[in-house]
Amino acid sequence: MNVRPFEKAVVIADGLTKSVLSPDHPYRASHDNVGDREIERLFGRGRGFGEGPLPVFLQAVAEGDPELVLLSPAAHNTNAGEDTGGFLEPIDELAGRAAVVPADEGVIPADGLIAALDDLGVSATRRDEVRLLVVGCHTDRRILGLASLLRNVWGFSSVAVSPHLVGSSTQEAHFATLRHTFPAAGIGVLLDLEEAAEFVGLSRGQFSGFERKPVSIEPPEALDALGDTGRDIIELLCMNWTRTRLRPLAGGFSGSLLFLADGWKGGARTEPLVVKIDAFAQMRRELNGYHQVKDFFGKHVPTFGYPITRDESIGVGMELAAMEGRPQTLQDSFEEAEGEERLEHFLRRLDKSLALLSEKLYANTSDPSWVVPYRAFGLHAEQQAVWMRQNADLVLSYLEESGVDAPRVDVGQVEKLLRLISANEDGVDSEMCLVHGDLNFANVICDDGDNIWFIDWTHSGLAPLELDFAKFESDAKFVMSKEFELDDLPRLQRLEEYLLSHPIPAAAANLPDDLKFVKWDLRFRKILDAVRRIRESCFGLKRTDDWLVYRIALLRYALHTLSFDKRRDRGECEPQQLMHALYSVQSLVFDLVADDFHLKIRAERPPSYPPR
Repeated sequence: MNVRPFEKAVVIADGLTKSVLSPDHPYRASHDNVGDREIERLFGRGRGFGEGPLPVFLQAVAEGDPELVLLSPAAHNTNAGEDTGGFLEPIDELAGRAAVVPADEGVIPADGLIAALDDLGVSATRRDEVRLLVVGCHTDRRILGLASLLRNVWGFSSVAVSPHLVGSSTQEAHFATLRHTFPAAGIGVLLDLEEAAEFVGLSRGQFSGFERKPVSIEPPEALDALGDTGRDIIELLCMNWTRTRLRPLAGGFSGSLLFLADGWKGGARTEPLVVKIDAFAQMRRELNGYHQVKDFFGKHVPTFGYPITRDESIGVGMELAAMEGRPQTLQDSFEEAEGEERLEHFLRRLDKSLALLSEKLYANTSDPSWVVPYRAFGLHAEQQAVWMRQNADLVLSYLEESGVDAPRVDVGQVEKLLRLISANEDGVDSEMCLVHGDLNFANVICDDGDNIWFIDWTHSGLAPLELDFAKFESDAKFVMSKEFELDDLPRLQRLEEYLLSHPIPAAAANLPDDLKFVKWDLRFRKILDAVRRIRESCFGLKRTDDWLVYRIALLRYALHTLSFDKRRDRGECEPQQLMHALYSVQSLVFDLVADDFHLKIRAERPPSYPPR
């Protein structure tokens, strides 16, 4: 945390009584007792009781320059009728060297505390030159109330806590308060015990033996990608680990950071966590989308932790229930499908993903509606044709530079037809439902037991049923198919023209003679098999066999793919992938302008319109 140079430092300790922290009977039966785990973490175990970080830290404060204030709640009785009042033994020895402020049970003694601070000369010091560290129990109640009083009511600018010096009987509330509530209230959270010592003017070296540090983040390139803000967020999200290894789950071209975080506590492996960091507005939309769908998906969406805000970014941790083995994205599974067995493995996961989406989301929320397809998919905007022309010209320039003899596209003609069809504002009877809105294969996480989770609900909302299916298909054809070369373009064009002329394409063994290569080339068959399953799922939900809206959705995403240019650092598509998408755009505009839906505007077709 950024703080000014200070004149005074005060450590305020609360909840250090026997009823809260003693491991002995009858105190451990008190409803205020934080429990054995927290007592050992803060005070030490067995013969080492009293040698934990909290009593050692307070001993150093009492012997050093910082002032020490102890809040002493009045004695009260347990259900057994035994007196549990008084400080715990290691703390009782310090009371003679501290300002002790008595308090009634459950009440923060505001008057007594401000009087004690006056006696210590704090009130005579500017409040931006005083550092206040709050320690003790319970994190989510007493410590939070006390720190908030100091920071947000009395106006002290440098108020902090340290996870190693506070505890609570409820671990979830303890971590939620440290990760979310304290930072949101402007209260610093010092994850390094040595930093907490330095904060109040003690020597860091006094506490080096405790090894209470922020989580160690690996590998170095992941740490570099995070920056200072991202590092702070990861350290808070993973504060209960000693080490984490981050594995990217997406390319990051959207500006967000998405990782699978593997964790360790010492040498013991923990359950992994999905971590996402994004801009405030984007992450707020994702959280809203998650709350829209969690009732439908249950365990198939992650469980979100409390969000952490730093500067203009928000980070959130997502736990995946019942994970078996090492998780990976469905995109990883597709790209690793280099043999028959791995292809069947990918297709099995794809089938399960489509079945879950269809049953729990699309069919469950579908409603017959009147859809204006070009407007619904944003293709009516003039800028779409402008972007198409700019992107297509660049793609063709890449092809020209390569010198490969591949079919070319008349971009001017495609632009005219795109403007013509997108001007159609007629509607059709179709279906609207709750959709994901950005259903790429990297947003589907699978584990070794083929359990499925769907993440990144930033763009979810009501939309035509076809939207997610078309995005899935486009990603399979263009974005993830990275094994093709420029010499494959003529065959890619033939396969794409076939796929766009058949709502449900045939299996590889039943394709026309000019597509027999698909059966023997796994690169092409992966596309065919994926598209067959995606369309079977989509059209299985439709009330008619018309696929006009689906083809318009395919046009939207083929156009979108043209901007995923790796050479411009805007995506992961090489020239051959971009050219494949451009072939799709060309075929789609020719097919759509000839569709009966465009009968009215076809009467106005330009003289350059090609014969069909």
